[in-house]
Amino acid sequence: MNKKLLFAYFLFSLIIASCSSEDNGPAQENNDTFKVNSNTEDLQSSVKRDGAGVVGITSITKNDQRQNIEGDLPQVSNIALEQIGFIQPPSVDGSAMRATHIDLDGNYAYVAYTKEGSEYLGGIDIIDISDTFNPRLLNRMTNSYADINALFYQDGNIYFTGAYHDGFAGSDRAMMGSVETSNGTFTSKFSLKTQMTGQTGVDILPANNSIISLTGSDGILGVYKMESGSNIFETQLETEISDLRSAAYKNGNLIVLSGESGLLQLNTSTSDLAVEKTIAIENLASEAKRTISFYNDLVMVSEGANGVGIYDLSAGALATRLPVKFLDETGVNPEYKVTNAVSVAEDFILMANGGAGIGITRLNENLQISEEGVLEITGSSNYVKADGDYIFVASGSGGLRILKMSKPVSSQSAPNFIDCAAAIPYNDGPNLNVNSNEEKSFSGTATINHLNVNEKLNFCGSLNIKHTANINSNATFNMSGALAVGVVGKNNDLNINSDAVLKIEGSLTVYGDLDRDDNSEVVGNFTDTSNKL
Repeated sequence: MNKKLLFAYFLFSLIIASCSSEDNGPAQENNDTFKVNSNTEDLQSSVKRDGAGVVGITSITKNDQRQNIEGDLPQVSNIALEQIGFIQPPSVDGSAMRATHIDLDGNYAYVAYTKEGSEYLGGIDIIDISDTFNPRLLNRMTNSYADINALFYQDGNIYFTGAYHDGFAGSDRAMMGSVETSNGTFTSKFSLKTQMTGQTGVDILPANNSIISLTGSDGILGVYKMESGSNIFETQLETEISDLRSAAYKNGNLIVLSGESGLLQLNTSTSDLAVEKTIAIENLASEAKRTISFYNDLVMVSEGANGVGIYDLSAGALATRLPVKFLDETGVNPEYKVTNAVSVAEDFILMANGGAGIGITRLNENLQISEEGVLEITGSSNYVKADGDYIFVASGSGGLRILKMSKPVSSQSAPNFIDCAAAIPYNDGPNLNVNSNEEKSFSGTATINHLNVNEKLNFCGSLNIKHTANINSNATFNMSGALAVGVVGKNNDLNINSDAVLKIEGSLTVYGDLDRDDNSEVVGNFTDTSNKL
């Protein structure tokens, strides 16, 4: 497998550097190679706020209906996103890595890193996301020994997979490993199972209280358990499946993706994980990182230039396809507009489309596209993972963007100064303007470019304003829910002018500046998450 080929399509590197052990033998520990940094000041310097703020979401659907795209572009409806942080990748001797995989559990995110090209480097970050708007990097492991291609967290342990170079055999070999953690800190040595069949570990996940590990390039699907009180992986089953790429498990249903055989549904009730069903997948480029994910009872597959294929397992066929969409002015070479990964955030499908960025699509009940767009974040996108309210994006520059979906507190009751029952779903376009002697009332979730209130505005739900928001003299803005304004480092401010009133119940986040005249008012029961008041 040629590691250099992977970067052209951002196909995560799958080859590695040095270790040895007996074949399928006990776990090996090399604590001198796996170096852990827990220095708070040093680690936090890798957490950047540049670009934090409201994320615009340009609607391809609405944009295609316009004669030109000059001026403000329309936004995708019913979703509001904010970037809360950017994590610079780890490096060894000046060589920076790239994020390859992410898992979340409670207050912590676990991120795997590797290095494309001829260098063989790997890392794992533990990020504290308990403070929604202030992520903290708690622990970082780096090594020049093995790439880390995938991981998951379960019951106090991080399990990971990748590859190393076997100096005795003179070849690249897959490996898997584990490390104990507690409260966001590595608490044990890093233990490895080496000399596994296959050149690299490509995916690892929990299933039925066991560990499923996939190794690509003449590799295997393996089922393992950790022996109680030890760091030894107990082999339960290993079965050969050619060119494995990714796996997904849900409610006893194990699906794997093979570049040679396509989608395979395996019978988890049989001792040999017999193949129950096969669905052919065309044009899966060799050596390409591809992911699969469930969409309700369907299976999504990232298929490079073909976008995302959504497959019906019961019918054994393609249900629909989501093409790679992008704005005409992106100017990116078509060969870099490929879907590398796919994930689901509530009823939205997120596609990491390389040079075309992050695509976002919503389907109706008939699996027809009801709306699609592109997140307005810079750089290419190589991996995306959504979990709960969070979305993690591995960028082309190697760093990791942390996004969150903006939502009002679910238990919040409507305040007495606003009639939320009378508000209509937001439908006023990318810019919201309330004229003098006019009152508007909206509900739902919306991202807009500009807000200008000259009289009275009522809003119930989540409202994100990408650029400037003005509450002009003698105007009133009543807000029930979550309000976010601007982007850090840009002139995107919330301006409250003379005798203007902002009444808010919920949360207020101002990423730019908050400018107020002395006789303006900001009242209500709310959380000032950005500490601007």
